[in-house]
Amino acid sequence: MQGKGPVGWRRLGVLWTRVELPIYVGIGITLVVAAFAALGEIWAYYILPWIWGRGALDVLEVLDKLLLISMLAEILQMVKISIGQRRLSSEPFLIVGLISVVRRILIITAEGTRIVNQASLEHFLALLVELAILAILLFVFVRGLHLLRQQRLEESRRLREERRSYGEAPTWAQLLQGE
Repeated sequence: MQGKGPVGWRRLGVLWTRVELPIYVGIGITLVVAAFAALGEIWAYYILPWIWGRGALDVLEVLDKLLLISMLAEILQMVKISIGQRRLSSEPFLIVGLISVVRRILIITAEGTRIVNQASLEHFLALLVELAILAILLFVFVRGLHLLRQQRLEESRRLREERRSYGEAPTWAQLLQGE
């Protein structure tokens, strides 16, 4: 009975590995299709009518959709990293959050004049509170990215220093051969 436990876990691990890659590939393909569809929508509904003189260019809508596409691209980057390294990295998540916050701040501030003229005082105050929360989130995301990059830089410095001190580390094959 004791031998079945680890074998079962190994089989589950193998099964997981076989299922994981197609799922990530499917997610990646879906993200690519969604990004291209959003780009096509921008061109079909905003850029081409504006070029042909059939309508005004709604820059806010175009910017909003471009930032959404940028978020999709960052999520696609996360999927690519997950496939390549078989692990999740926190930096792309922070970047997606940062883009999302900037996107919402830009939309609120760009529509600010219309909102102030048409909205009630309660609605205006709610937007101010939302902007304050977004500003805090912006700070948190930027600080998180800064800390991650600083940590990575310190780790690479430490590794360089270790290489200088100890030389190149032996490979597993060299250790097993007794070199």
